[in-house]
Amino acid sequence: MRKLTFFSSPKHTAEHSVPPHKKSKCVRMFLMDKKTVLIVEDSPYLAESLADMLNIRGHESILAPNGREGVLLAQEHAPDLILLDIRLPDIDGYEVYKRITESDWGRNAKIIVLTASESIANIAKNINLPSDQILFKPDWSIPDLMKRIDEVLDR
Repeated sequence: MRKLTFFSSPKHTAEHSVPPHKKSKCVRMFLMDKKTVLIVEDSPYLAESLADMLNIRGHESILAPNGREGVLLAQEHAPDLILLDIRLPDIDGYEVYKRITESDWGRNAKIIVLTASESIANIAKNINLPSDQILFKPDWSIPDLMKRIDEVLDR
């Protein structure tokens, strides 16, 4: 990682403008490498909220409102991470996962599943992911998800 200067004066670098007790968190946010995150989510409100939070954190977001677009965009952009809803209007998240992971690139794709209605047993039958990469929508907050995204991207 490199030090970024946002202003021409040395006293206004990211390092100097952050109070000491908040320095590590803020500096990490500004110095992290830009990552691409594909959001496959049919709820425009949730998808745009997630994209806004990711963009604020310095990441690029790509939105796919359905499964077919999600597969195409994943193959086209090879994102660093995919946030995948299970219940989608055309093909479900299980099929999206299957199609993505069948490709050479997709075998190693980092994916976090977001779902509101599926059981952990049903997801585990259809998707081979660690349990910490399966999140149930009513059980997490945006800050929790952002922390999980950072953890998965750092693996």
